[in-house]
Amino acid sequence: MNSTRLLAQTFGANFAKIHSGDLSLSISADLKGLKSLHGQPISLQLSGPFTDSAGTGTAFNFGATVTLAGTTLPVGVLSTGKALYVEVAGSYYTLPASIESSLTKTAQAGGASPSSSNILTKLGISPASWLTNPQVVGTKMVGGVDTDQLTAKLDVSQLLSDSAKLATHIAGVAGPSLSKELSPSNLTQLASTVDSARVDIYSGVSDHVLREFSTAITFTVPPAGQSALDGLTGGSLSLDLTITNLNAQETIAPPSSSQPFSDLLGGGSLGSL
Repeated sequence: MNSTRLLAQTFGANFAKIHSGDLSLSISADLKGLKSLHGQPISLQLSGPFTDSAGTGTAFNFGATVTLAGTTLPVGVLSTGKALYVEVAGSYYTLPASIESSLTKTAQAGGASPSSSNILTKLGISPASWLTNPQVVGTKMVGGVDTDQLTAKLDVSQLLSDSAKLATHIAGVAGPSLSKELSPSNLTQLASTVDSARVDIYSGVSDHVLREFSTAITFTVPPAGQSALDGLTGGSLSLDLTITNLNAQETIAPPSSSQPFSDLLGGGSLGSL
């Protein structure tokens, strides 16, 4: 198949065919010289089942690990499609409806329709806006499925923007300073310093539906720009996403009990980590 057409199908009509499965996502940034992070990397690891329904919305049960400035916080993020919870140290807390609203607004800003229930657009991930000039370069087995491997040129600014949106949503409870480090102005400057950028897309051979997506970026900040970026001299960024058990039946149940979000912010489990 023509590579441009395959990319268009994978991130066009077929992107909306992703309704359930198991998602694994990793975002990491090694920001060398950044004074506020003391040279420590930033990372987000997230995995778990999800299911989308036009009637009930997006439900998922993700285990996540956020690492920021040398501190690692394991959390759970669960949505029933109607309510959103965070799990810290074995206790669940009900998140305000405003956070779910924020996720929806991010998705719509990325091009999703108000009625979209796709998990990736809900999370603010819109790969179609990152990629140009695709080429089919091989095949790979992903989760027991044969896939075509494509490479493409990468719009680094847009990728960094989407990655920052997702990381800020997930890490907002654990590390509010992350949104400062990944501010739009900082991301624009980072995009201009890129040395190399690689992207690989793996689309099902038989159905042309996304199974895996990965990027790797390296960059060097010239001395003249380092002071404006809090001493940042260079580093690397990566995003890896895999979907397995595509459209398998998933059941996401609410926690048996939960506490108000204010209890978490008031010095409970979060304050003790």
